[in-house]
Amino acid sequence: MSIYRLRRNSAVPKSPPPRKAPFSERRSREFLYLPEVDALIAATQKTRSPVRNSSLTLLLFCQALQPSEICWLRWCDVNEALQSLLVTRNRSLSTRQSQQIVTNLQPLCPPEVELLEQLKEVRTTDWIFASERKQRLSERSLHHIVQQAGANAIQDAAAAQGVEMPFPTHPYMLRRSGLYYRSALLLQGLGLSLSQCCLLWNWHATKTPLSAQDEQKYYAISATQKKAFFKTLNQIRVFSGITLEQNTIDYLLGAFSLFPQLQDIPQDYWLSPINWQPQTLPKRLQVLKSNFSTYRSRRF
Repeated sequence: MSIYRLRRNSAVPKSPPPRKAPFSERRSREFLYLPEVDALIAATQKTRSPVRNSSLTLLLFCQALQPSEICWLRWCDVNEALQSLLVTRNRSLSTRQSQQIVTNLQPLCPPEVELLEQLKEVRTTDWIFASERKQRLSERSLHHIVQQAGANAIQDAAAAQGVEMPFPTHPYMLRRSGLYYRSALLLQGLGLSLSQCCLLWNWHATKTPLSAQDEQKYYAISATQKKAFFKTLNQIRVFSGITLEQNTIDYLLGAFSLFPQLQDIPQDYWLSPINWQPQTLPKRLQVLKSNFSTYRSRRF
């Protein structure tokens, strides 16, 4: 018997797989503040495809897209006349072709329109975001682009001693920050605090018993504020494409993480949404079949 066979048959202890560090050890939070969003977008100018990558980061934040949603965008989904984007809100790739998925017609802000026009001039495929091989950009490549932009932002901050990106970044951080920002804009005019929002949610959506003091606080909230709160919750749910309100409430309350007490919200932020509330109503895909054919014939 050869030495090779003896070694192969001998009992060799297997080394355990490397331990995956929990998210709390990798980064202290899963969202970005607005100056960090600006720094991340500016850092994409140092990548190999600055126009494409800047458009990626803008749409991830402004439209709150998931990687599986943004990577499947085509030029026929862009309406140049209305300056809007037809977004297929799908939670997984396997359900993309389903006839029951929800689509939104979402308006674009001026910086998005400008960058998409620049990207249109150098387009090589029907995909809005294509790779150097003229194929659809993969989700893995998207994660690498955002991570590399975050690394560039760290280097730029170290050189200029400005806004620092203290942890690795990924696409979902931009989506989460965009939803936090939109939630803050909607909640700002309601006059509700974080404790009042939690109280409204616990009263209507959970079976958590409230103390006498909490019940008194609940009845102190006006009926107009209660109605506006749940209307805002539904707007965020429809816009994000999330099915369950139990998952949407985390994004709505995240507004207080981005802006504690909902103060110091910039009213002239360059990526602020424009009249997005009434235009993001859910529509069945079969209703939009005629619109799909119209968009494809335009070839934006």
